[in-house]
Amino acid sequence: MTRIKLIFKGIVVVISATMLFSCGNKTEAIKDLPVRDTMPIEEARDVTMYYSDSGMIEAKMTAPLMRRYEDINRRSVLKLPEGLKVVFYDSLQNPETTMTAKYGERFDELQRIEVKYDVVVLTTDSKELHSNHLIWDEKMHKIYSNVFVKIITPDKIIWGDGFESDERFEQYHIIRPKGELDMKDDKNAE
Repeated sequence: MTRIKLIFKGIVVVISATMLFSCGNKTEAIKDLPVRDTMPIEEARDVTMYYSDSGMIEAKMTAPLMRRYEDINRRSVLKLPEGLKVVFYDSLQNPETTMTAKYGERFDELQRIEVKYDVVVLTTDSKELHSNHLIWDEKMHKIYSNVFVKIITPDKIIWGDGFESDERFEQYHIIRPKGELDMKDDKNAE
């Protein structure tokens, strides 16, 4: 029985030595792995970002969690996995439009934000937009989508596929309208 134990210990030593010396990666090879794609280079909680032009605040974005990633070409992507809220301001610094979503990504190089899941845009003049995906192009000052949208105004509801608007939601149109429901009070029709 001691001979069996001795053979078993020998096998364990040979396997352990093989495993120990088979790990022959060079440090340079390990550094070249695409870690930037999987690990954030920055992370912050309760974030507030201001967007301004010529010293005037145009928008304020808040998010409970922000993570910044960099790809191997050093292009930065800001991910907002717990949602975001953006408030757009008029020239007198009064809030005029609010956009909320459950998820967002900001592509720094493109100056573009994509928001997804329960996206809602509300204006001070009682217009609402509901969708599951919107893109905010900061350079063009434009909001657009290519998926289903529903717009609710005080007098009608419009829905369809695709949408374009200025970022303040003042001038908009649905690219492929599917329907419209007039909400005017029946008393005015008499």
